Amino acid sequence: MHQSAAMERREHYRYLIALEIEVREAGSNFSSRGTTTDISLGGCYIATIFPLAVGSGISFTLWMGEQPIKGHGTVQTCHPGVGMGVKFTDLSEEIKSVLDDYLHTAASLPVGSALGARLISYR
Repeated sequence: MHQSAAMERREHYRYLIALEIEVREAGSNFSSRGTTTDISLGGCYIATIFPLAVGSGISFTLWMGEQPIKGHGTVQTCHPGVGMGVKFTDLSEEIKSVLDDYLHTAASLPVGSALGARLISYR
């Protein structure tokens, strides 16, 4: 699919920001950590050497600075040795509001500031 067509499908604005995330596949006791390469209110892409299979249900903990948020999602894309795309499936309105505020704040700060240090870019 052409990139502009894929971007037109997106419901939410994407921020290219690196946040720590811990992922656990549904039914598993094993968790792994990765880093987001982009994130929106609808999902994120996680850089990880061992991505899960498309369709896998996950639970996650995402760290926004010192503040963790927890949720669930589904793996939408898998790129072995690179990462995986995850769609959030059950973020409450309160958590969406906290995440939205954090992303807007991080995007408005210069790179090198406390939050902006991890901001790569936004689009």
